Amino acid sequence: MFDTDKLSSLDALMEAQKIAHAPIIFQVANLLREWGILKLLHENKKTGMRVEELMAATGISEYGIKVLCESGFSMGALKLEDERYHITRIGFFLAFDEMTNANFNYSLDVNLFGINELGDSIKESRPAGLQKYFNKKWETIYPHLTELPEKAQKSWFGYDHFYSDSAFKPLVDLMAERKPDKILDIGGNTGKWAIAITTASEATKVTILDHPLQIQTAFKNAEAAGVKERVDGVAMDLLDHSKAFPEGFDVVWMSQFLDCFPPEDIIAILQRAKEALNEDGRVHIIEPYWDRQQHEIGAYILINCSPYFTALANGTSKMYSAKEMHDYIEAAGLEVDEEIDRLGFGHTMTVCKKKV
Repeated sequence: MFDTDKLSSLDALMEAQKIAHAPIIFQVANLLREWGILKLLHENKKTGMRVEELMAATGISEYGIKVLCESGFSMGALKLEDERYHITRIGFFLAFDEMTNANFNYSLDVNLFGINELGDSIKESRPAGLQKYFNKKWETIYPHLTELPEKAQKSWFGYDHFYSDSAFKPLVDLMAERKPDKILDIGGNTGKWAIAITTASEATKVTILDHPLQIQTAFKNAEAAGVKERVDGVAMDLLDHSKAFPEGFDVVWMSQFLDCFPPEDIIAILQRAKEALNEDGRVHIIEPYWDRQQHEIGAYILINCSPYFTALANGTSKMYSAKEMHDYIEAAGLEVDEEIDRLGFGHTMTVCKKKV
């Protein structure tokens, strides 16, 4: 991944310029999207469009069209032939690709200003960007997601759901085949997983651990889905490591949960999860590890989500590699029993048993 050693000096210098101008390019690309220029060029992809035609179609001045389209040309989103602009594959993905738009909106509405505080966040182990640009009293973003400004909230959930939803059905199908009796869903939120697995597997009961508001919402959702008799919940501060988890479970389930915490908390949570298992129980960790991606696109996206955790989420966590997670699993007194990769957009299910 990311092997640039074979680049010539001139090509490497060009790549460095792309990084140096990244904030400018990002804003231009955003306006090409928002103001419909990329869409117009796609609709006229056979002929392309002159500056005057783009002016007439958008109401943007000649100056504005030239500034945006020349920059779009330089970034590879547009090509210029015979004084007519055409959309390229890069421009098409910026305008229409679901993954790219989820990433773009997340960068624009959630990260854009807060990431300026990355340095202080690293030095002080706190989400300085969250506190400066959203609310200075918030210690982490998680309890306040529904309090974010509307666009930031929509983009945050759009990003999160795009990636988590891709693995959701394969995981439901996989676990329904195994028919676990009792699942402890740690960080189960509003019950989406609990409802899905109890609907798919009538033999399964789920206990959710989360904040009180999430538990209340999960109960309402479970009742609406007709599975309330098999969905239970316990309100708990999951970071109070003095409090034991409920015991006697076949499965302890943690989906895109552990990446929200630093290593010391991950190990403590896994130790408590281990004690929640029955004799033959297993801990199931679902994470998109950056070193298990099929293509460097996936690794690039995951690695560059980590600065969000630093500046805006909690100041201490990141997207982990499988190697790192295996180290934490071992430190908690567990060992990897099974792993299934390539679930959805690059998720892995790591199944752990008590170390013998």
